[in-house]
Amino acid sequence: MTEPVRLILAEDDDFLRQLLQLQCESMGAIVAPACDGEEAVSLALSYEYDLLLMDIHMPKCDGIQAMTLLRQLGYDRPIIAMSADDVATAGFTTVLKKPLNEQTLQQLLQKETHRPTVELVISHDLQQQFLQGLVLARHQLEQANHSKDWSELQRLSHQLKGTAGSFGFPELSEAADQVQRAIQDGQTDAALTAATEQLLHHIQEASHE
Repeated sequence: MTEPVRLILAEDDDFLRQLLQLQCESMGAIVAPACDGEEAVSLALSYEYDLLLMDIHMPKCDGIQAMTLLRQLGYDRPIIAMSADDVATAGFTTVLKKPLNEQTLQQLLQKETHRPTVELVISHDLQQQFLQGLVLARHQLEQANHSKDWSELQRLSHQLKGTAGSFGFPELSEAADQVQRAIQDGQTDAALTAATEQLLHHIQEASHE
């Protein structure tokens, strides 16, 4: 009998972490969640897990810092990066682009578990928690846009880009990406405001406000 794959899931977004954990467990994996890079490093160095799925943007110690530290300490097990942005692959086994493609994630785990693909059903409660979280995200975006806090606006849009697509809202994910790109490209305040208003519109549609 094939032993289930044991993996560390390092993701600071609560909703996305729950969704990814559900996806992995639906394939029979045993998942140890981590909320930041330091916790991920600690779990990895226990050598009780087969691989590490790690978000790039995390508090305390980001994904690149955590990977670099582990490799310096001789950690040779797979480290799979997850990011909505382009990431240099050096040191990582591979990089998964957010929003995560469910089929890609299943194929990745199949290499370890040799299990057949299963259809994932997101629970109603988890979906509702995500939708309720959009209400808070909307207020935070409005506040950041009003105060012209572009750093906070970029953080919020980056988070939404990865999470919304995974929960089945590709247009919302794309709108968040447009805000992030506008900030990175140094566009005018008027252009940033217009992109943010478009993102807020998609949030309102998704949350049925």
